[in-house]
Amino acid sequence: MTDDAPPREHLAVTGLDEWSHRCSTAYVPLEVDADGDFQGALRARELGPLGVSQVGATPSVVRRTARRVAADPRESVLLSVFLHGSTVIAQHGHAGPVASGGGYLLASDQPYGIRLQSPTDILVLRVPTALAGLGPATLREIAGRALPPGTGEIDVLGRELAAALLRGAGADRQELLVDLLRAVTHRMRYGDRSRPYLSGAALWASARWYLERHHGDPGLGVEELAARFMVSRRHLEKQFARRGTTPAAYLRQVRGESARRLLLADRSATVERVAQTAGFNGVDTFIRAFRRRHGQTPADWRRQQPGRGVAATPPPPQTTELLSDLHRLAAPADAPFLAPPGHEKRSTPTSRSLERDDAGSPGLVMKGDGPGPRRTR
Repeated sequence: MTDDAPPREHLAVTGLDEWSHRCSTAYVPLEVDADGDFQGALRARELGPLGVSQVGATPSVVRRTARRVAADPRESVLLSVFLHGSTVIAQHGHAGPVASGGGYLLASDQPYGIRLQSPTDILVLRVPTALAGLGPATLREIAGRALPPGTGEIDVLGRELAAALLRGAGADRQELLVDLLRAVTHRMRYGDRSRPYLSGAALWASARWYLERHHGDPGLGVEELAARFMVSRRHLEKQFARRGTTPAAYLRQVRGESARRLLLADRSATVERVAQTAGFNGVDTFIRAFRRRHGQTPADWRRQQPGRGVAATPPPPQTTELLSDLHRLAAPADAPFLAPPGHEKRSTPTSRSLERDDAGSPGLVMKGDGPGPRRTR
């Protein structure tokens, strides 16, 4: 399959034998058990040596047994972003629940287990272990451990995985996903004690996410953003310039779109309150910015808008109940008018209960918290 081909979709799979075969093809040879009626759905895309997929299934147990490992000992890491549902994972003696919005990592050359306790929807990135830059000691440390919801590195990777499934792309996208995988594994290993160094593409994706998530802080500016990602202002601005914008302009656009939504979402909210919530330094600043963009004041613009709330654009129809629509996840959070991710130039990166059958060097350590590379086993 070429990188630009549409993702494969296997929908309404109800037989466990067929489902085991589909999952074994997309990931590594697995065993699947389930009681009662079973349904599974899978869409997948190959990006060179990487595999990107979205998998949904009803309650079941998935095992990578020692026998399966011995028969096919391929070395890959599987980084999963949990969209919804309830599950428990186990590997290397680690076991624990994964909540919606969280994530986890598994190593394919060792036995593991996954118990899906409810209908689940998961994005999965498969990367050869050598390409991921994770050594055996690191993988023993972090495989089978979960990251909680709200982890920025998981949110950024989830958006880019959704974009990769929807749009494909070539070596640049592969480089970005590997860098973001390393960012997640850095977080898993070092927590808040360290931040990784991010390459151009990963820096752009992470900085954009940070601006969208924190745009309501009126004190947020370019200097603070550059300091958070441990780069100079000049370097940060260079990455945004490659995508046709600047950090300051992007932040203004995000705040402007947020304010527009707030004006329609609550028509009783004062203009002052909307300005404050959207992160503007004062109502006069907001009114001037709004007038430049829309040619009228926020109050006049709101009076001319029909209806009582934000008119929602109908989402594209879902292909199956088990797989959620990825278009909203892949889009910039508060800036639908911006160019979608994937059109950028990219720079070179820096680069037991379920385990039924049993048979490195550290990543870049830098001060702070955030995404980055790791080595593990």
